[in-house]
Amino acid sequence: MYMLTFDGPKKRGFDAVVKNESFKCAFITHSPAYSFGEVREMKRHNETDEIFVLLCGSAVMLIYENGEFSEVALLPNTAYNVHAKTWHYLAVSEDALVFVTERADTDSSNSEIISLETSRRIEWR
Repeated sequence: MYMLTFDGPKKRGFDAVVKNESFKCAFITHSPAYSFGEVREMKRHNETDEIFVLLCGSAVMLIYENGEFSEVALLPNTAYNVHAKTWHYLAVSEDALVFVTERADTDSSNSEIISLETSRRIEWR
């Protein structure tokens, strides 16, 4: 058994706190990579789903599927599964804490980043 507690960010943004041969768990906090405002690029992971749980603060997930954008305001203590190969961007408030898990080997070799032709604006809610 492994107990995971969070006593504040060691670094801002994506901070992996558990990793084994199968999966990794991380906390996401506010940083330039997870900001509200103009979104100029999105990413996708080609070999793994990614699970997000908003623990405090606020967060909005921008999704691009089937040629359309949608925004989802994350509810606290609710798991959101972003399926593999789904373009997404997460914006978090300065007081946000998001728990995330994905396959352990998720990195730039099996993920993609795309620049948007026209930036999208995500407003804080």
